[in-house]
Amino acid sequence: MISTTVETHQIEINGASIYIEEQGQGDPLVLVQPGFCSSATYAGVVPFLSGIFRVITFDDRGHGRSTNPSGGLTYELIADDTAALIDELGLNRPFVGGWSDGGEVALQVGLRYPGHARALIAGGTSLELGSEKVKAEMRTLFHIDEDNIVDLELVAKDLKETMLPMMRQWHPNGEQHWQTVVQQSANMWLAYSGLTREQVDQINEPTLVLVGDRDELVPIEEAVRLFRWLPNAELAILPGASHMRPIFDPASFVRVITDFLERH
Repeated sequence: MISTTVETHQIEINGASIYIEEQGQGDPLVLVQPGFCSSATYAGVVPFLSGIFRVITFDDRGHGRSTNPSGGLTYELIADDTAALIDELGLNRPFVGGWSDGGEVALQVGLRYPGHARALIAGGTSLELGSEKVKAEMRTLFHIDEDNIVDLELVAKDLKETMLPMMRQWHPNGEQHWQTVVQQSANMWLAYSGLTREQVDQINEPTLVLVGDRDELVPIEEAVRLFRWLPNAELAILPGASHMRPIFDPASFVRVITDFLERH
């Protein structure tokens, strides 16, 4: 682990002000955050990577220290922001990766911006995202009613001992900030159609599909199906890893992605 200076930027992208951090030197690696979070989610990951790569993390629009004047979120829009960030920083075909929602965004970058990335990391996501099955599970898990409104009191109660303290820390603009992120994220999940076989066939960048074998949200079988559909992919399964463990226990996550990135 190497400690280096962190450079911060606030830049205008697609009508939003996006907060960015850069650390390290070498080939550029852009990491897209998971849902509900901010770039601070990767605080344990970046020091391991910054001795090899120039690591760029950013707060998704509306999250953390980034704004979202549009008031909406979609995977496609976050992918557009990611591509615009790459252009704004003058990055030459960086690696692009992420976990959970960030992994889906990485796939959207590959689909919407062919050749923009040197290789992709699709962690903690699968072809089930966008399915009616997952949407029903999300409605139950986050107490979403028929009008797509989240019961924020119940969500706060459910997450009180786990994610809620971190969400309050990651989103500094008061209680309404994290609540807005949760509602906008729910709208994004419920509106998403997922990726078709035809779309996956168009993602030609080398792609690492990464999943934990104890992931309670992403079945291994669905990650394997994504791996098999992608034209140029590798598959890694992290032993004993739940959905968020690779982020909060980063050593195994970093070893696997570093091995992949150094070969591409």
